[in-house]
Amino acid sequence: MNKSALVTGASSGIGMATAYALLEQEFEVTGLARNAEKMSDIGLQTVSCDLSALDALPAALAQIPKSFDLLVLSAGYGQFGGIEQFSYAQIEQLVNTNLVSNLFLIKHFLPRMKECGGGDIVIVGSESALQGAKQGAVYCATKFALRGLAQSLRADCATANIRVILVNPGPVDSDFFDTLEFAPQSGEEFVIEPAAIARAIVHAVGQPRNVVTEEINLQPIKRSFHKRK
Repeated sequence: MNKSALVTGASSGIGMATAYALLEQEFEVTGLARNAEKMSDIGLQTVSCDLSALDALPAALAQIPKSFDLLVLSAGYGQFGGIEQFSYAQIEQLVNTNLVSNLFLIKHFLPRMKECGGGDIVIVGSESALQGAKQGAVYCATKFALRGLAQSLRADCATANIRVILVNPGPVDSDFFDTLEFAPQSGEEFVIEPAAIARAIVHAVGQPRNVVTEEINLQPIKRSFHKRK
Protein backbone atom coordinates (compact mmCIF):
# COMPACT_ATOMS: atom_id res chain seq x y z
CA MET A 1 0.00 0.00 0.00
CA ASN A 2 1.36 3.41 -0.99
CA LYS A 3 2.20 5.89 1.73
CA SER A 4 0.19 9.11 1.92
CA ALA A 5 1.43 12.67 2.28
CA LEU A 6 -0.13 16.07 2.85
CA VAL A 7 1.86 19.02 1.46
CA THR A 8 0.90 22.61 2.26
CA GLY A 9 1.83 25.45 -0.07
CA ALA A 10 1.74 22.88 -2.87
CA SER A 11 0.80 25.31 -5.65
CA SER A 12 4.30 26.75 -6.06
CA GLY A 13 7.92 26.75 -4.95
CA ILE A 14 9.16 24.25 -2.38
CA GLY A 15 5.70 22.79 -1.80
CA MET A 16 5.07 22.02 -5.46
CA ALA A 17 8.57 20.60 -5.98
CA THR A 18 8.15 18.37 -2.92
CA ALA A 19 4.75 17.19 -4.11
CA TYR A 20 6.28 16.20 -7.46
CA ALA A 21 9.17 14.41 -5.74
CA LEU A 22 6.83 12.47 -3.47
CA LEU A 23 4.64 11.45 -6.40
CA GLU A 24 7.77 10.05 -8.04
CA GLN A 25 8.34 8.04 -4.86
CA GLU A 26 4.81 6.63 -5.25
CA PHE A 27 3.27 8.54 -2.36
CA GLU A 28 -0.40 9.39 -2.59
CA VAL A 29 -0.14 13.17 -2.27
CA THR A 30 -2.77 15.67 -1.16
CA GLY A 31 -1.85 19.26 -1.88
CA LEU A 32 -3.25 22.09 0.22
CA ALA A 33 -3.09 25.69 -1.00
CA ARG A 34 -5.21 28.77 -1.57
CA ASN A 35 -4.98 28.30 -5.34
CA ALA A 36 -5.80 24.62 -5.77
CA GLU A 37 -6.40 25.08 -9.50
CA LYS A 38 -2.65 25.54 -9.95
CA MET A 39 -2.17 21.96 -8.75
CA SER A 40 -4.75 20.35 -11.02
CA ASP A 41 -2.30 19.22 -13.70
CA ILE A 42 0.31 17.45 -11.58
CA GLY A 43 -1.67 14.45 -10.37
CA LEU A 44 -2.45 15.60 -6.82
CA GLN A 45 -5.56 15.36 -4.79
CA THR A 46 -6.21 19.01 -3.96
CA VAL A 47 -7.73 20.99 -1.12
CA SER A 48 -8.33 24.75 -1.30
CA CYS A 49 -7.62 26.46 2.00
CA ASP A 50 -6.43 29.88 3.16
CA LEU A 51 -4.14 29.10 6.08
CA SER A 52 -4.19 32.69 7.31
CA ALA A 53 -7.96 32.49 7.94
CA LEU A 54 -7.65 30.80 11.32
CA ASP A 55 -11.33 31.10 12.26
CA ALA A 56 -12.26 28.90 9.30
CA LEU A 57 -9.26 26.57 9.42
CA PRO A 58 -10.53 23.96 11.93
CA ALA A 59 -13.70 23.45 9.87
CA ALA A 60 -11.66 23.22 6.67
CA LEU A 61 -9.36 20.60 8.20
CA ALA A 62 -12.36 18.63 9.40
CA GLN A 63 -13.18 18.05 5.73
CA ILE A 64 -9.94 16.05 5.40
CA PRO A 65 -10.85 12.87 7.28
CA LYS A 66 -7.92 10.68 6.37
CA SER A 67 -4.66 10.25 8.21
CA PHE A 68 -1.26 10.79 6.57
CA ASP A 69 2.09 9.07 6.90
CA LEU A 70 3.88 12.34 6.11
CA LEU A 71 3.09 16.01 6.67
CA VAL A 72 5.17 18.58 4.78
CA LEU A 73 4.39 22.05 6.12
CA SER A 74 5.85 24.43 3.59
CA ALA A 75 3.26 27.21 3.23
CA GLY A 76 4.41 30.71 4.11
CA TYR A 77 5.54 34.04 2.74
CA GLY A 78 8.00 36.82 3.45
CA GLN A 79 7.43 40.40 4.52
CA PHE A 80 10.24 42.61 5.75
CA GLY A 81 10.77 46.02 7.29
CA GLY A 82 11.04 47.65 10.67
CA ILE A 83 8.31 46.43 13.00
CA GLU A 84 6.89 49.96 13.22
CA GLN A 85 6.29 49.84 9.46
CA PHE A 86 3.88 46.92 9.82
CA SER A 87 0.20 47.44 10.45
CA TYR A 88 -1.39 45.33 13.17
CA ALA A 89 -3.23 43.40 10.46
CA GLN A 90 0.00 42.67 8.59
CA ILE A 91 1.65 41.33 11.74
CA GLU A 92 -1.36 39.15 12.45
CA GLN A 93 -1.52 37.71 8.93
CA LEU A 94 2.21 36.95 8.76
CA VAL A 95 2.24 35.25 12.15
CA ASN A 96 -0.98 33.34 11.42
CA THR A 97 0.24 32.04 8.06
CA ASN A 98 3.86 31.25 8.92
CA LEU A 99 3.37 29.95 12.45
CA VAL A 100 -0.11 29.53 13.92
CA SER A 101 -1.55 27.64 10.94
CA ASN A 102 1.19 25.04 11.36
CA LEU A 103 0.21 24.60 15.01
CA PHE A 104 -3.39 24.07 13.92
CA LEU A 105 -2.38 21.53 11.26
CA ILE A 106 -0.22 19.54 13.67
CA LYS A 107 -2.92 19.60 16.36
CA HIS A 108 -5.40 18.22 13.84
CA PHE A 109 -3.31 15.48 12.24
CA LEU A 110 -0.93 14.39 15.02
CA PRO A 111 -3.45 12.27 17.00
CA ARG A 112 -4.32 10.33 13.85
CA MET A 113 -0.66 9.82 13.04
CA LYS A 114 -0.11 8.41 16.52
CA GLU A 115 -3.11 6.11 16.20
CA CYS A 116 -1.70 4.73 12.94
CA GLY A 117 1.65 3.89 14.51
CA GLY A 118 3.84 6.82 13.51
CA GLY A 119 4.98 8.94 10.59
CA ASP A 120 7.03 11.98 9.68
CA ILE A 121 6.47 15.72 10.04
CA VAL A 122 8.63 18.00 7.90
CA ILE A 123 8.54 21.69 8.77
CA VAL A 124 10.02 24.11 6.24
CA GLY A 125 11.65 26.87 8.22
CA SER A 126 14.28 29.26 6.89
CA GLU A 127 17.81 30.51 7.39
CA SER A 128 15.91 33.17 9.36
CA ALA A 129 15.25 30.50 12.00
CA LEU A 130 18.99 30.48 12.73
CA GLN A 131 19.98 34.13 12.76
CA GLY A 132 17.98 37.33 13.13
CA ALA A 133 18.49 39.92 10.43
CA LYS A 134 17.91 43.62 9.87
CA GLN A 135 14.34 44.39 8.74
CA GLY A 136 13.32 40.85 9.66
CA ALA A 137 11.88 41.16 13.17
CA VAL A 138 8.41 39.78 12.42
CA TYR A 139 9.45 37.22 9.79
CA CYS A 140 12.39 35.94 11.84
CA ALA A 141 10.18 35.67 14.91
CA THR A 142 7.87 33.28 13.04
CA LYS A 143 10.76 31.15 11.82
CA PHE A 144 12.56 31.04 15.18
CA ALA A 145 9.25 29.86 16.64
CA LEU A 146 9.05 27.06 14.06
CA ARG A 147 12.47 25.88 15.14
CA GLY A 148 11.34 25.74 18.76
CA LEU A 149 8.19 23.94 17.66
CA ALA A 150 10.22 21.31 15.80
CA GLN A 151 12.58 20.73 18.71
CA SER A 152 9.81 20.39 21.29
CA LEU A 153 7.60 18.27 19.05
CA ARG A 154 10.52 15.95 18.33
CA ALA A 155 10.98 15.32 22.04
CA ASP A 156 7.25 14.83 22.59
CA CYS A 157 6.80 12.39 19.71
CA ALA A 158 9.92 10.23 19.84
CA THR A 159 8.17 7.43 21.71
CA ALA A 160 5.30 7.47 19.18
CA ASN A 161 7.55 6.61 16.20
CA ILE A 162 7.09 10.12 14.77
CA ARG A 163 10.11 11.89 13.36
CA VAL A 164 10.21 15.69 13.12
CA ILE A 165 12.50 17.22 10.50
CA LEU A 166 13.20 20.95 10.15
CA VAL A 167 14.46 22.28 6.79
CA ASN A 168 16.09 25.73 6.75
CA PRO A 169 16.72 26.96 3.22
CA GLY A 170 18.54 30.11 2.25
CA PRO A 171 17.37 32.08 -0.83
CA VAL A 172 15.24 29.92 -3.09
CA ASP A 173 14.51 30.40 -6.80
CA SER A 174 10.76 30.78 -6.38
CA ASP A 175 8.03 33.39 -6.23
CA PHE A 176 9.04 34.22 -2.63
CA PHE A 177 10.82 37.38 -3.76
CA ASP A 178 8.16 38.56 -6.24
CA THR A 179 6.56 41.00 -3.79
CA LEU A 180 9.74 42.00 -1.97
CA GLU A 181 12.04 44.97 -2.52
CA PHE A 182 15.14 42.78 -2.76
CA ALA A 183 16.12 39.52 -4.46
CA PRO A 184 19.18 37.32 -4.97
CA GLN A 185 21.53 38.18 -7.77
CA SER A 186 20.75 36.37 -11.00
CA GLY A 187 22.58 33.13 -11.59
CA GLU A 188 22.19 29.60 -10.28
CA GLU A 189 25.08 30.04 -7.84
CA PHE A 190 23.02 32.59 -5.86
CA VAL A 191 19.83 30.56 -5.34
CA ILE A 192 18.67 27.09 -4.37
CA GLU A 193 16.32 25.33 -6.75
CA PRO A 194 13.10 24.09 -5.08
CA ALA A 195 13.82 20.63 -6.51
CA ALA A 196 17.05 20.48 -4.51
CA ILE A 197 15.13 21.10 -1.30
CA ALA A 198 12.57 18.49 -2.30
CA ARG A 199 15.36 15.94 -2.84
CA ALA A 200 16.73 16.69 0.62
CA ILE A 201 13.28 16.13 2.14
CA VAL A 202 12.80 12.84 0.30
CA HIS A 203 16.25 11.66 1.40
CA ALA A 204 15.57 12.52 5.05
CA VAL A 205 12.21 10.77 5.01
CA GLY A 206 13.85 7.75 3.39
CA GLN A 207 16.29 7.19 6.23
CA PRO A 208 15.78 4.10 8.44
CA ARG A 209 13.05 4.67 11.03
CA ASN A 210 15.60 4.74 13.86
CA VAL A 211 17.40 7.71 12.26
CA VAL A 212 16.14 11.31 12.48
CA THR A 213 17.59 14.06 10.32
CA GLU A 214 16.82 16.76 12.85
CA GLU A 215 17.73 19.82 10.79
CA ILE A 216 18.75 20.43 7.19
CA ASN A 217 20.43 23.78 6.50
CA LEU A 218 20.80 24.57 2.79
CA GLN A 219 22.55 27.52 1.18
CA PRO A 220 23.61 28.47 -2.36
CA ILE A 221 27.33 28.35 -2.92
CA LYS A 222 27.42 32.18 -3.23
CA ARG A 223 25.33 34.88 -1.51
CA SER A 224 24.55 38.28 -2.94
CA PHE A 225 21.36 40.33 -3.13
CA HIS A 226 20.22 43.40 -5.01
CA LYS A 227 17.45 45.91 -4.53
CA ARG A 228 14.61 45.85 -7.00
CA LYS A 229 14.03 49.02 -8.96
